[in-house]
Amino acid sequence: MADQEKSAKDVEKEQEAMLMAKYGGLKPKKKLLPKDHKFFDSADWAMNKEAQKKGDKPPAPDQQETLPPKLEPMPVPSRRVSHLDPLDK
Repeated sequence: MADQEKSAKDVEKEQEAMLMAKYGGLKPKKKLLPKDHKFFDSADWAMNKEAQKKGDKPPAPDQQETLPPKLEPMPVPSRRVSHLDPLDK
């Protein structure tokens, strides 16, 4: 059984040597498009690209202006069954 394992290891080493001879000098390819950042629309993409040209970083989402929260919810108007019903019953 030791002979079978040794021969399997030898075969594996031979195959690895063949692959290293064929592909050993290749460097990993650079990704064409980074997949880590998604843009809301094309304007965001254009702003980011312009900022990269200037060397500035686009503002982080935490630094952007936010609208103040609404203090009270809007009241829901009462629903009439038909347009002929009076408003107050």
